[in-house]
Amino acid sequence: MLMDTRPTQKSDMKFKDTLFRALFHEEERALELCNAVADTNFTTDDDLRIFSFGDKSITRRNNDLAMVVNNQLLAMKEHQGTLNPNMPVRFLPYVSDILYTWIPNKRALYRNKLVTIPTPKFYVLYNGKEKLEHGVLKLSDAFRFDDHSFSLELKVKVIDVNYGSGSDALRKSPTLDGYAYLMSQIRMHLDNNTPRDKAIHLAVKHCMDKGILVDFLEKHYREVCDMLAWECTIEDELEIKKEEGILEAAMKFLRDGQSLQYVATTLGLTESQVEELKEEFALV
Repeated sequence: MLMDTRPTQKSDMKFKDTLFRALFHEEERALELCNAVADTNFTTDDDLRIFSFGDKSITRRNNDLAMVVNNQLLAMKEHQGTLNPNMPVRFLPYVSDILYTWIPNKRALYRNKLVTIPTPKFYVLYNGKEKLEHGVLKLSDAFRFDDHSFSLELKVKVIDVNYGSGSDALRKSPTLDGYAYLMSQIRMHLDNNTPRDKAIHLAVKHCMDKGILVDFLEKHYREVCDMLAWECTIEDELEIKKEEGILEAAMKFLRDGQSLQYVATTLGLTESQVEELKEEFALV
């Protein structure tokens, strides 16, 4: 049974829903993804809740996906670009936000009876170009004091979902495999210097011709192209800023405690672009 916490939407998807989250928002595909990533055997008879948040939430990345199935909380991030070692730290506010939402009666936390929560599991679905070196990221790797008696740990399993990586998750989920194939086609065209919009349209049409994600793509062709163009635009802009040395300058300013407004004004960026740089490259 599906109990969805997201607001009711029209038949066409909202522009700022990324393809990954929109694709796996459907009950059958969501369960398929859970089973592939967590090695479970959930069915439509299980209680599935999909969590998502608005633009002003702590979870600002629109491709975050969290599901509670049979008292297991599966939190996932579809991560493009370089693998970020700070993902466990970034998961902390994300999961606390979900768990706090999970408890409708906050007064129960102050009573003597234990309030139970879904068992959390964390995943990063990695599709960057760099070779994946670590399969598990740990919060304790970030601790400044090397003391094994710490009280808090959070482990994130990293799964390579690049097409052809041989990942069990791709083998178990035809939808995830199709998504990976679509991303690989877009990357191939971009690497051949095809203009971004044309690369996206060519890749989407190629997948439809091959029968990959065809039902979803036929239904949402225009929205998918718009979403992918939006995502690629952000990634392209970040890469350009990095190449031009603006990233290094932003790192220095932010680490010196300068405000977002100051960094944006000094480097000729908007505050939203500084926010994107800060999150994408973990500038804290």
